[in-house]
Amino acid sequence: MSDDPLFKDVTYYIVGDIDQKVISLLSDGGAKKDSYLSEMVSHVIADDCTQSEYSEARELFELPVVTSDWVRLSVACKKQLNLELFSPEDVIFSGVVACCSELTLEDTNALWAMLTTNGGKCQQNLDKQCTHLITGNSHGAKYEVALKHEATIKIVCPDWVTDTLEKKERQDESLYHPKLLKSPTDLATPPSTPPPAINTTPPEPTPMDVEQQEEQAKQQAKQKLKAQALQQHGRIHQKQEVAVSRSPANQGTRPRQKSPARPAMPHLSRSPGAVPTMPQMLPIPNMPQMGLPSFLPPEMQRPGMPRPLRNITNRTELPGNMPGMMPNSIKTNQRMPFNPALPPSHRPPPPRYVPPSMSQQGQIRPSISMPATYWGHDPSDNLPPEMCLLGCVFYITDYVKIVGQSEIDKWKKVIEQHGGQVDNAYSNRVTHLLCATQHTDVFHIALKDQRRVVTAFWLNDVLVKKKMLPPYQALHLPIIYGENKPCSNQLLCVTNFDGDERLRVKQMIHAIGAKYTGYMTHGNSAIICGRPNGTKYDKASEWKIPVVNVQWLSDLVLGHLEALKLPLNPKYRVLGQENQFNLDLSKVFHLMVGWQVPLKIQKETWKKFIPNQKVKRNQENEKQKEDVDGEPDLKKQKLSIEDPSVIQNTTQPVIIFTGFPKGQVRKFQTVVSQLGGISTENPRLCTHLVAPSLSRTMKFFVAINVCKHVVTGDWIEACLAQGAFVDETPYKLKDEVTEKTMNCVLEDSLKRAQTKKLFEGMSFYISPSVSPPSSDLEKIVEAAGGQILKQRPNTQIFTEHKDENGNMKTVMITCENDVMLYKDLIAKDIAIFNAEFILSGVMRQTVDFKSYQIDVH
Repeated sequence: MSDDPLFKDVTYYIVGDIDQKVISLLSDGGAKKDSYLSEMVSHVIADDCTQSEYSEARELFELPVVTSDWVRLSVACKKQLNLELFSPEDVIFSGVVACCSELTLEDTNALWAMLTTNGGKCQQNLDKQCTHLITGNSHGAKYEVALKHEATIKIVCPDWVTDTLEKKERQDESLYHPKLLKSPTDLATPPSTPPPAINTTPPEPTPMDVEQQEEQAKQQAKQKLKAQALQQHGRIHQKQEVAVSRSPANQGTRPRQKSPARPAMPHLSRSPGAVPTMPQMLPIPNMPQMGLPSFLPPEMQRPGMPRPLRNITNRTELPGNMPGMMPNSIKTNQRMPFNPALPPSHRPPPPRYVPPSMSQQGQIRPSISMPATYWGHDPSDNLPPEMCLLGCVFYITDYVKIVGQSEIDKWKKVIEQHGGQVDNAYSNRVTHLLCATQHTDVFHIALKDQRRVVTAFWLNDVLVKKKMLPPYQALHLPIIYGENKPCSNQLLCVTNFDGDERLRVKQMIHAIGAKYTGYMTHGNSAIICGRPNGTKYDKASEWKIPVVNVQWLSDLVLGHLEALKLPLNPKYRVLGQENQFNLDLSKVFHLMVGWQVPLKIQKETWKKFIPNQKVKRNQENEKQKEDVDGEPDLKKQKLSIEDPSVIQNTTQPVIIFTGFPKGQVRKFQTVVSQLGGISTENPRLCTHLVAPSLSRTMKFFVAINVCKHVVTGDWIEACLAQGAFVDETPYKLKDEVTEKTMNCVLEDSLKRAQTKKLFEGMSFYISPSVSPPSSDLEKIVEAAGGQILKQRPNTQIFTEHKDENGNMKTVMITCENDVMLYKDLIAKDIAIFNAEFILSGVMRQTVDFKSYQIDVH
């Protein structure tokens, strides 16, 4: 037999209160205790599954959780027992410590067996460890003591145990209080009734008959449960079962015979619990810069505090007459939850415009059921890819409020560079209306005029493909929703999508108002899956979380809320299809009328743009040739040195650039190299930061903590003119407008950073979904002298690790999406902060514990 310690391979973490003897057994067996809940832990010991850390261990870290009995019995058996047999996951009486009083020995033994078999504990003494007193009478010494401590000790009759096992759900203790028990003498004699009238219909069963049948069924179920429990413990007792009446209907009827040991208790029905209202979510990823600059829709900037959802529910009621909702005949309570509270100003638009019949114009209109053909440009117009928007005249409507006029000006330049035009007013010459939603008057006018209505997503994809195609994805068309979205209480995650596809799925999630999480827990409403494989897919099947495809999202984006009905349509469960993002155009026929006729480019347009395009192309070719001829050995020059040992030992300036165009940076780097300086791309190594303005870039966030000077590009020009590095003082960066906006003074921030590291002596734990990514925040914190914790500290670390002024030295950085993971911190009023605690902190070089605290209330 091996002499190796029994628990030598165990690294455990304790949740809640665990007997010190159990901890001693683990230590004596060679186990190691971890103070943090992380992937390094092999076993989590928990007797109470109601603890918040229990859920975190199971859902976030997916660690095995066992009760303390696993330790005791493993020691008794001299081997590690099967973990699955000791999981508190399905133990219904987990955390219950019961004391029995005023019961017969047989009843006490039966209850003892039922409780311990299902995760509870029993003891003879009523002390502070007890959570429940089980008694058949509303008197006695233990009963009087428990009454004084009702806040911590629940008083119940034995039926609470049997009914909990019978219904497989912990019952409400307040409905089983002994004071609700009634003896047979308390029940009134039934009043005399007049002779019944002659009736030809068969007599219906009386309430008494029905009640007796129900009572007999209950008693048989209780006897079976108790017998099974006793048999498991090797203690089978023959005893008389006490019949208990638990229905108010018994009052006024003849009572049945009952044992004097336990009086009858009236049955109290429980009303079903109301579905809690779900708060709105806060998704805020950006649109990628492919052909157009990124933008943030206003719904992505709405404040809110999310709470976890417990899977898809079919209890939430849905108004059947909501404007914009697709007609259906299914009951409204058979849907996934959504937010029906749409104020009048944000309701979906009036009934959709139906184009006039072609027959009125002397033409035969094809049936709508037939597949229509949609066109971009006329196929006979052979356009060069760089002129993919030639002949398109855009009018941009509600995006001005979303991204601002300066961003719209950039869009105009991009459109014009590809042959399109942008008008400042809507007119007959407009071919395309660029709008985010259907909630503008111009949208309805354009639809009536049979214009092409599209979004910035469509324009972005057209510029990437360099060909004007009809809308082929749901986000290419203006959405029907206003500020209040139908899925604001949905918690969705994504798997088996990569790159642009994953980003597009996220954008669709935000369009319907749902919240995206990068991780998956039991609280997720559904998971959007690209292929039927992977860890998340397997866990979703295990946890009974619905797995849906992109078509489910697309239909919701288009306003087809029948996708929320339960059970889900089988078409939403088909995974791994090709072209799964493609739009079902039959569902949006009313929005596609403008695409039924090809866009023909006029001769005047050809003459105006094509010659200019040829000249522009020739100029670009000549410029590229000059660049190659003028700098033959530029690629051979090593303009950047990234070896820290070389940079730290040099006396020359180490310079980094941010905020300049790439061409300008290359010229500056050439100058630095000619003067004997060093260019770097690592902001932690620089002595000089060169920038045109104060900006929130990664290089700026990191460099401000370590550099000696922040100067403008004029300093490089002056150095080139002098042939040597000159004094930086006249060229210090001063950006009064931005400094006022950021509430900082750059010169003062530099002085503070050079005096003392901002986060020196502080530790940070960053949650998974924080934006910017945790990898970027880690670089900033480390440059400012702070330390990053890879494992989440327990609550004691947060409360005790403070400086002499009482300020926290261990800080939690999280976001609204992750707040639900840290209920234990919130319960103990431990402050948690958003990413601005770090970002604004380094720009100002001050630690602000008030401005960036997340308000969880």
